[in-house]
Amino acid sequence: MAVPDVCQVPAPPAPPVPTPFPNTAMVANATKVSTKVLIENKQTVIETSEIPSSMGDQAGTAGGVVSGTVGQKVVFKKGSSKVIAEGKGMVHQVAQSAHNGSNPNAPGGLQMAPSQA
Repeated sequence: MAVPDVCQVPAPPAPPVPTPFPNTAMVANATKVSTKVLIENKQTVIETSEIPSSMGDQAGTAGGVVSGTVGQKVVFKKGSSKVIAEGKGMVHQVAQSAHNGSNPNAPGGLQMAPSQA
């Protein structure tokens, strides 16, 4: 979850209004996960994993103030330095994430749920 994800909401006839939204993503949709290390028989999310899309900012149809996008991928900034899967740090609760693509509009997100895909 990343808060605030400031996106521009159209407000005709005035220019778009910057509006903060919570931005979330479903870890169950993660790609590039560890397939060799399972937790409770589920694939494990590692620091190079990505979640292809996020949600919560769709009303900001004019795009994010920084990223210019809405509902784009989530990446993890850092995994655990002590718990490793396939040579990569595992994502854990409160691990930092960045939302909305390569120029994240909400760079200060946190992983709020256990990291099984």
